[in-house]
Amino acid sequence: MRVCLSTLVSPFLYIITDVIAAGHVRAVGPGITAVQVGDPVLLSFDSCQSCSHCSAGHPAYCDSFPVKNYVGRPGPTKGDEKVWGSFFGQSSFAQFSIVSEGSIVNAKGLVENDDELKLFSPLGCGFQTGVGAVLNVTAATEQDAVMVLGVGGVGFAAIMAAKVKGCRAIIAVDRVAERLQLAKELGATHIINTAEISISETLDKDPSIRPSIAIDTTGVPALLEEALEALGKRGKLVIVGIPPFGYNLPFAGGKHLTTGKSVMGCMEGDSVPEKALKDMIQWYRDGKFPIEKLVSYFPAAEYKEAVDKLKDGSVIKPVLVWK
Repeated sequence: MRVCLSTLVSPFLYIITDVIAAGHVRAVGPGITAVQVGDPVLLSFDSCQSCSHCSAGHPAYCDSFPVKNYVGRPGPTKGDEKVWGSFFGQSSFAQFSIVSEGSIVNAKGLVENDDELKLFSPLGCGFQTGVGAVLNVTAATEQDAVMVLGVGGVGFAAIMAAKVKGCRAIIAVDRVAERLQLAKELGATHIINTAEISISETLDKDPSIRPSIAIDTTGVPALLEEALEALGKRGKLVIVGIPPFGYNLPFAGGKHLTTGKSVMGCMEGDSVPEKALKDMIQWYRDGKFPIEKLVSYFPAAEYKEAVDKLKDGSVIKPVLVWK
């Protein structure tokens, strides 16, 4: 079995992309100690594991992150065509992948069977980002009211993590009623459908849920600005979704001096993948992280349908399966 998550990273041919996957090791190179042939593995981002940020437990801010995860490298190929690979240390949008050791989480002892390996395949990027935004970036506690803008895979993970932390209020913000209903099932205490009412109008009606933490997974400028305005004193805005190129968040320095608000970036949830994935799997076993409600499977040959359904919002986490 070989699975990977369908993504919308690049529309170009001759680039093998993808950022998370699961499978079994077929071969290992010299000096590799993390896995043996036959081991089940989960994949995540790559890091050098030796710079000051990696050494301090923050591999998502590795000095070599852009090179190891975005640039990739050519080949190897058998034909004349040049194919660029090693995207996120894996380029797993394929039946077989040559993977950097830094991208590997050995799942031996973590998963009970191939069905679980398939289910856990998306944990190493979006899910760990949402969870890490709550646990690592903001260190949310039961005293926090957490607003999550955009309930896709990252947003749902943040909602479930906030529930695990016992946050006093968890507010889901989206335009799709079905997703907001699912957000309530997964832990949201309040929902805001922005197709019907604005965030500010909702908070005017119920000031008790004014957020101390706002996690934006959309990158939509209007939502970013409204979320920043909605925060209470000393509130934290976490930017997870990527805003349009060239966009600058308006910032009134004097106002934020007196309110103590913070704007924070969030790369991969500031997670250490091996720890993050183990924690999420344990939450799943404890019934606190029901990702089976978010994952949909497609044969690899039906990747176009998976991408279409991801675009139209009818699925949350499409997973391609090779057999």
